[in-house]
Amino acid sequence: MEKSILAARLASTLAASRAQAGRKVLLLDADPRHGALDQAQAAGEHALAHLTARPISAKGLQPELEHLVNCYHDIVIDSEARDSLGSRSAMIAARVLVVSVDGLADEANLVRRIAHARTINPELRVLLVADAAPLAARALAAQIPAASTIAAEQLYHAVFDSIPS
Repeated sequence: MEKSILAARLASTLAASRAQAGRKVLLLDADPRHGALDQAQAAGEHALAHLTARPISAKGLQPELEHLVNCYHDIVIDSEARDSLGSRSAMIAARVLVVSVDGLADEANLVRRIAHARTINPELRVLLVADAAPLAARALAAQIPAASTIAAEQLYHAVFDSIPS
């Protein structure tokens, strides 16, 4: 499966699961391909009652988040995997960064981007999701201070159990 499709599926699944739990959730798709928007449409009517999904540009991400943080219980951002203004803005704004390790190409660049984001956002939690390549995930986690490796089925609890309701 293409990495961007997998990342979009993870983002939309997290957002839909949280919405099904009755939380007001915003899914922002900052990836130019907007895969998370397509995935969110398949979430089902119950989730869609509490889930708003829309695209957002990289330039508008930070100011928009400052406004929206008070309007939603949870905000999930699907960002493109490559190094871009949008992906950097998403990392800086996030409480939790979820990285799909399966199919990851440029690990050294990712490690640098995370280190940079943590200089601005030192509380950033990093979760590395790997179902097909758990050894690669553990090797990558060794390069990122305080990163955790998890399986996809553990993602919801790993992300949301430590966030206040």
